[in-house]
Order: sequence, then C-alpha cells, then structure tokens
Amino acid sequence: MSTESIQFNLKERFAAPLPEFYQRRIIFWQDEDREFESTLDELDLPGVNIVKLTGTNNFAVKKLLLHDDLTGNYLIYNPFSYAAPQDDWLRDIELYSEEFRADYYSILMSELNITPSPVMRRTVKLYATFFGNKDRLAKLRKIGREYQTPLQLHIDIMAVLAGLSGGSAQDVFIAVLSAGLNEENNAALNNIKKFGNIEAFWQLVRKYTGFIHEEDRPLGFFASHVLLTALAQTMNPSVLKGLERFISESNRAYCYSIVHEWRNREDNTALWDLCRTVEQELQLPSRFDRQEIETLLTGDVFPSIHEVILKRFFSETAEQVVKADLILKTVENRRTSGWIEHFSDYYDCLYFIAKMQEFYQNNAAGFHIVEPKAVWKLYTENAFEMDSFYRHFHFAFGCTLKNSNPLLEDKLKRAAEYVEGLYQNWYLKELTGCWTNAISDNLASLGYVSEIAKQHDFYAHYIRPLAGKNTRAFVVISDALRYEVAAELCDTLIRTTKGTAKLEAMQGIFPSITKFGMAALLPERTISVDEDMGVYVEDMPTSSTPDREKVLCTSNPNSVAIQYNDVLSMKRAERRELVSGKEVVYIYHNTIDAIGDKAPTENKVFEACEDTIQEIANILRIIVNDMQGTDIFITSDHGFLYTYSPLTEGDKIGKSIFTGKVYEVGRRYAITEPSATGEYLLPVQLDREISGTPVKGYTPQDSTRIKISGGGENYVHGGVSLQELCVPVIAFKNLRTSSKKYVEVSNAELKLLSESRKVSNLLFSLDFFQKQPVGDKVQPCAYTIYMTDDEGVPVSDRQTVIADRTSLNASERVFRVRFNLKAGAYDSKKIYRLVIANDTDVPEEVEFHIDIAFADDFGFDL
Repeated sequence: MSTESIQFNLKERFAAPLPEFYQRRIIFWQDEDREFESTLDELDLPGVNIVKLTGTNNFAVKKLLLHDDLTGNYLIYNPFSYAAPQDDWLRDIELYSEEFRADYYSILMSELNITPSPVMRRTVKLYATFFGNKDRLAKLRKIGREYQTPLQLHIDIMAVLAGLSGGSAQDVFIAVLSAGLNEENNAALNNIKKFGNIEAFWQLVRKYTGFIHEEDRPLGFFASHVLLTALAQTMNPSVLKGLERFISESNRAYCYSIVHEWRNREDNTALWDLCRTVEQELQLPSRFDRQEIETLLTGDVFPSIHEVILKRFFSETAEQVVKADLILKTVENRRTSGWIEHFSDYYDCLYFIAKMQEFYQNNAAGFHIVEPKAVWKLYTENAFEMDSFYRHFHFAFGCTLKNSNPLLEDKLKRAAEYVEGLYQNWYLKELTGCWTNAISDNLASLGYVSEIAKQHDFYAHYIRPLAGKNTRAFVVISDALRYEVAAELCDTLIRTTKGTAKLEAMQGIFPSITKFGMAALLPERTISVDEDMGVYVEDMPTSSTPDREKVLCTSNPNSVAIQYNDVLSMKRAERRELVSGKEVVYIYHNTIDAIGDKAPTENKVFEACEDTIQEIANILRIIVNDMQGTDIFITSDHGFLYTYSPLTEGDKIGKSIFTGKVYEVGRRYAITEPSATGEYLLPVQLDREISGTPVKGYTPQDSTRIKISGGGENYVHGGVSLQELCVPVIAFKNLRTSSKKYVEVSNAELKLLSESRKVSNLLFSLDFFQKQPVGDKVQPCAYTIYMTDDEGVPVSDRQTVIADRTSLNASERVFRVRFNLKAGAYDSKKIYRLVIANDTDVPEEVEFHIDIAFADDFGFDL
C-alpha cells in the first residue's frame, strides 16, 4: 500500500465517529515485518499522536496511555510480534483499541476472515503461491469460513487444490486417493505440491490417520494403511498378523470412517479400485481364505471378503455339503454390508440354496401320502415353496450371468448342478411320484381328481354369486401363472394395497394347456372338441377374446372381455367407458407363456414371472382407480413345469409309444381316440369332461417330456404335475378406508431394546426389536440408524437394519447392530441422539451421553 493510501485510510479511521462510551481513538499499526517503518515519518495526521514501539519503551507507552494522557488520539506503530500473548505488555490496551495493517497479507487475511494473529500470519505466508492466483483465491473465499486456527485453513486450501468446494481433512484424503496411486499422474497431489504445501499435507495425514510418510510409493502405502487400519477396527487382529506396519491402533475409528463414508457415496468406483489393488499387492484373499466364516463376517472393507465367503459356500454346495443354518446367518449379516451391491445376486443364490436344503432336510424321507386331497393340501400350504425357491435361485443366477464375477462364475455353476439335482432328482421325482400314484385311479376313471375344486366351476363358484349385488366382477386371467408365483403376488397385494387378498387353488382341466384352460374359466356347461381339436363351449368357439366375450354374454349380457395391453393403451376416460354398465369384466394377460413357449426365450421364463407380478399389481391398481373395481379375481388357465438344465434322452419318450389315432400331442400330453394306447403313460378318461369328438388323454407319470418337433422342452405344460395342474385363484377385495375391515398398510416398527443410554467406547453395539412380524398389512421396512450431536451432525457410521422378519417368536426379531463413532472429542455433558429413520415415517430420536477419553497426541506445527 502506498504512503498516500496509508495516510488516507488512517485519516478516515481517526475521523470516523467514536464508538459509544469512547472519548478518543487508539489505533495499533501492526507491522511485524517492518515493511512500512520508513513511512512512519512521512505521515501527516493532524490531531493524532504517533508513537513507535522500540522494544524498550513498552512501559513508558503504557504509562502514557493509561496515566499521562487519557484524552489524546494515538497511532501506535508496533513492529513486534509475540508468540505468547502474556509477553505483550500492551495487550490489554490492544484489546479495546483498533488495529491497522497496511501490508498485502493483512489485507488478504481481513478479506478471508482470518484472525490476524502471528501464527495465522505465518500460515498465510506459507501459501504465498496459492494466494497468487485469483481463481484459487475466489474458491477459498467462496467457502465462507472464519479461520481462527491454522488447521482448518490448511484443510480448505488443500480442498481447493484437490478440486473440492470445501470440506474436511477426510474429504481431502479421499480426493487425493481417488486420483490414483501413481504420484506423477495424481492431479490433486501435484496441485498441493505446486501451489500448496506437501509437508502440511503429510502432517495432516499423520495427524488424522497415523500414517507416517514414506518416500517409496507413499500413496500406495497410504492407501494400504487407511484400508487395513479401517479393517482392524472390526476384525480380529490375528487375521492381519504380519501387516502391523500398515495399522495404527489409535486411528482405527478415523480410517474406518473414511472408508465407510467414501463407500456410501454415489461415486465409489475409485475406492473399489483401490481396494482391489491393495488386496492383490498384499495377497489378502489367501489370508482371508484361512479364516472361519464367523471371523470374515466381522469385516467388509475389502470386496474379496465377499468372494472368499461365496466361493467357500459354493464349493461346499458342489460337494453336497450345504450348511443351511450358517448360510442363512451369513446372508443376513452380509445383506447390509459394504460392497453388497456387487454381490447381492450371488448372496440371493446362496440364500435360496439354503432354503431348498432346509426344505429337503425337513422332508428327507420323501412324500408318502395316498390321499389326493392330502397331497394337494401339502402342496398348496407348504411344498409349493420349493418351486418358489428354485425359481428365485435361477432368477438370481441369471442376473449373475449378465455381469459375472470370474472368481465366482464357475463355482456358482457347479453349485447350480447340486440345485438341479435336488430339485429334479429328489423334489420333482418324489412329489410327482406321490401325486400321480394318488390320482391315477381318479384320472383313469373320472378324468379329474375328486374332492378337489375344479377349474370348470370357477365361474359358478366365484362370479355368478356376485350377480345382483350391485358390484362388478373383474377377472384377470394370466396365462401360465402358476400357483407359487400367485402366492408371491398375493403376499405383495396384501402388503401394498388397501384391500384384502386370499389365495385358493383349483385343479386345472386336462390337458393343462391354454385353449382348454381358457374355456374352463368361462361360464361353461359343456366343453367340446372337434376333430381338429378346436375347443367349444356350448358349441361356441373360444379361441379368441371376442369369442370368449360372446360366451360370457350368454350367461350375463353385461359382460366384456379385453386384452391387458389394450387396457394399458386406453386413457382413463376410455377405461371408465369400457366398463360402464358392465357386471363381468374378463382381462387376459400373457407374459409368462409368451416367453416360455418359445425355445429361444424359454430360459427367461423366471424373469417373466417377476414381470408378471409387477404387471398384475399394476392392472389391479388400474381396475381399482380407473374402473372403480371392488371384487377382483386373479387366476390362470394352467401352470407350468420348468427345469433349467438341458434334458437328456432319458428325460424324453418318443411318439412311437402310441398305437391308434393321435389327434394332438404336446410334450406333456396327448389326445387320442378312445381306443388308442400310450405305453408307459398315465391314461386320462375325458368323456366326462369333454364332449364332441370322442377322445382320451395320456400324460407322463413323472417329469418326462414327449418328443415333438419345435418349441422349447425345458418349459412345458399340459400334464398333471402339481406345477401344471394347480391353478391359483386370488380373491381380492378393495376396501374403503371407512370399512370396518379396512386395515392401514404399515411398516414393521423398529425400537431400541438396549436399556443403557451411555456410550463409553468408539465401537459399541445396541439391540433393536422389530415389534410386529411381517405379514398381512405389515410390510418390511429398511431403517437407517446413526448417532448425531446436539446440532444434528452425524458422529457415527450409518447402519442399516431391514425389519422383515416373519417369526411370531419375539426373540427371533431382535437385531444386534454394531456402531463406530467417528474419532474426535466428545463432551460427556452434552446430549447426543440416536436416530432411527426410514423413508416414510418421522425419525425417532433417543437421547444418549457419550463419555470417551480422547487425546489428540499429535500437534500440527506448520
């Protein structure tokens, strides 16, 4: 600043009105570098006494200001600085006086809200190169912080150089490590070297993480140090024996916090790559492979922990060793762990392997029931779950193949062979054998199974009773919606809608194919066939939607039939117009059969099942909201049988087994003239069920397919297996909120169970209780739980609890959750809050006290 500018500024300062109760103005001109000492004699400030401190006149000046002259204005020039305030004899006067600085750094510090202390001045000068650039200066100014100590100034300057808009030391470390371990190409680190202070950076690193800078590959060692120290926070030290040089015991909580928060960011690719590099260089997978599963479950820093766990279980499964209880415990632990998004499909596979094994262990003796009704009850109440487990396994298996992990792919494929053996060679063989033995006499004499509700009676049982009750009956018929898929759909509807849903079952007509099943769902009196195997109801064709509408209208003229896709394409007004004045509405949906019936796509049939559940839930919302539907029935024409592995010749039989005229043959059925025979096949008497051209039916007694050309052979239907013949009926009733039966859908509640409200360790555990079992109108809910200070700032990691347990036993709905407090100082007198939050409800807050001794034993001397 020029002499003229200095004089102008000082004149303005002394001419300004005095603060209240002040009778004069004293200004201390601080100039530790004596940059303007020669300017002092050039000043002309009328009415102002100018005094220069010499280092020996402090007492005299103090006497002058406090005793000799109590009214005069003074400019005190001070070219000295003091490390300790008590060494400054005039400190008390300075505190109630004003300060003036004329140098560049003083002006800069004033602009940036930096306390004008000697230590802060030294810190600013340390970054002369940084402040020489207007863009960098503007970015620091934009952060808008006040700086009273050097530490935060160091951090913010490095944050700007690392491309951040502010933050903490942790953010700076993440930015540097994200830029890669090649120091020459690390833009963030190079910026700190060129325009900041690399020594200050490494001091920051040491202060917070405990890492002492090494010249040989510093970033590589730093990365290893952070990751292994983080892992040491939760995993037994014995696992990392020999790697102690990478671990700082006193900094475990801080390093864990770095990894946890970095991993939870949307962009954590750099951390993933970093973990992979460190794993490889330190040969961690082989180290983890020597540990017990229970030990591995305590850590989730490195992705290879997941791979070691999964490989071990898949390998054991391939050897027919399936530890179902341990697998289920493992999956429960891992589903909220770090990096789970990369492995969730593999854990899903593992989970359903365990569920299939559980089912096998509970029914290892096989199925030895002779009454058809009892077998039917077994399947519809329990055994169908095996089909569901198998479907979900293969759905997850298919997802892994779309983005496969080379370390897990072959292991899982070998485990899948065990799944195939368990499903085909045990479950299907045993259950289908039991079922066909029980029903063979009925089929041979009646053509259906007695004492079990028939698809023939669907309209009479469910639709006709609603006539005259001022309601409209909606029927959604989803082609090949088999029972186990409908069971999942029913659970979904119960948990996510305002209505009630009840799942029942009826035996489909034989053969269990579309044209017969669709006819049986109409208000039929008689089903007949011609010689071309065209299907008729009361001599009316039924092959198309308009055909079926005509049949419906014979029973109730106020009926309409339409395809699902046509409903979707309609506007809301068109939908209302469609059903105006109608009493019966049939909606035909076809996703599963459309995919499964084609050889190129049959392996996607389980994906089609997932789509079907979503699509039917969607059409139900449309019916309720746009068509004012109250009574809705969801059913199917038939089920299906699907096995993943390629069929062998032993799984097939040729058409040469037939003698006599065969009208129609599929992979699971044949329709012949009454006198024809089918060796090794189960005969089905059809004259009671189907009129017109005299016919007889045949079907394989097990899961065997009949050889025919065209189409797929893994996805089949037409036979009498429970998977094909058991047709679901979901009776859904929408309820108004005013209804006495209405129950609001609610989340499963999660409450803190632990009684203590004091935390005395950075690593601590709490117990939580899921109040209600999931089921009916109580739906699963994911909770995020963490600790905050009295200003709402998180001071711990965020843990997730998925409250989805269905057990009626309260003790089985308890979750133990481990938390990690961030490294730092905690005030035992302050209130901290445990936050229990989900996406919909008001978060619950529980007050805690934290009493932890914390010593910051490493200073910051720059």
